[in-house]
Amino acid sequence: MGLNQEMETRLQTLIRSNQPENRMKWLKEWKAQGKKVIGLMDIYVPEEVISAAGILPWRITGSWDDSDPHAALYRPEMSCRYCSHVLESVLSGTLDQLDGFVCIPVDDDFKRLWDVLHYLKKPPMTYIMYLPHSYSELTLGMWNKSILELKQVLEDWTGKTISDDALSEQIAIYNRMRGLLRQVYELRKRPVPALTGAEALGLVTAARIMPREEFSNELEALLPYLRERRGTFRDSSCRVLVCSEYLDNPAYVQLVEDCGAAVVMDEFDTGSKYFWGQVEVGSQNPWEALGKRYMDRPGTSRMENWTEQIGQIRDWVKEYNVRGIVELRQLYSLPLAYRFLIMKKELAAANIPYVSLDREYHLAQTGMLSTRVEAFLEMIKGG
Repeated sequence: MGLNQEMETRLQTLIRSNQPENRMKWLKEWKAQGKKVIGLMDIYVPEEVISAAGILPWRITGSWDDSDPHAALYRPEMSCRYCSHVLESVLSGTLDQLDGFVCIPVDDDFKRLWDVLHYLKKPPMTYIMYLPHSYSELTLGMWNKSILELKQVLEDWTGKTISDDALSEQIAIYNRMRGLLRQVYELRKRPVPALTGAEALGLVTAARIMPREEFSNELEALLPYLRERRGTFRDSSCRVLVCSEYLDNPAYVQLVEDCGAAVVMDEFDTGSKYFWGQVEVGSQNPWEALGKRYMDRPGTSRMENWTEQIGQIRDWVKEYNVRGIVELRQLYSLPLAYRFLIMKKELAAANIPYVSLDREYHLAQTGMLSTRVEAFLEMIKGG
């Protein structure tokens, strides 16, 4: 096997880490060492605190099956599909090895999911954090207090103290990981990006389920190969940015690319927004520095700074030479539905082509989505 083929095999193995047949590997290995694993659903839970407690923060991917019969007993059909498919994974026993679950109140759907898990004690420890809806000096102080409350909960649960030094060590590990992913995303600015959009999503979701140092070591080893690599696109000139939240199945991004687009940037909580922004090092109070980073980086639609979020999208459009934006809004995900009206108005004012399409959490209605994406791409190609 040639060197390039060996590196390509390693890259594809990393990209496919969060596929259903692979994603439990690191959870099981961590548990085999007698350590605990906490499941997460949102990017606002500060992973560094969990890692500093010697626990693996592991992003929960819901069932990708086309039905959720167990969850349907607890949740109405017209509710957040990600939450429903996560509950399906819990109730079907897929996530029995999780020791704990920490979430934030994204909306009432997330709160009700926590209610069910807490009532069923699946997993044994469940905790819901406070998160403000806006960012100010006052709310930052409240957010920092919430992080310290999480620290106390973890210390009480594990019987171990989380020191400032332990947190600072994890901040360095996570900053390294974020810096490496930013380098990869820089390679998406090229005329022919190093990775397809589907591959980039696979890479970032891998980072969220592996021990972060192990992931960073592998990605760093692959970077020289990535700098020479060219992604496979039908048309690399039809450059689009895809927006969504709780989208963890690369097949949705692949669908857009199969229609003839090159997805060169994303606005995903499972992508760019997960790793954008570093924690300031050298601060006398690493806890406050940590809290500030989680508020400073590009926000999700759950936060109310929608104009700033759209401003970040406009910046990415320029930086990545994007010709149009495809939004894949998960059904019944209310924060994105609220932001949509402002997105539509402001992107039209900026003359940025934009289409917003509803999708399921699991891969579904691919024919309808492909037809609408193809029509949008024909429009921007002819514009």
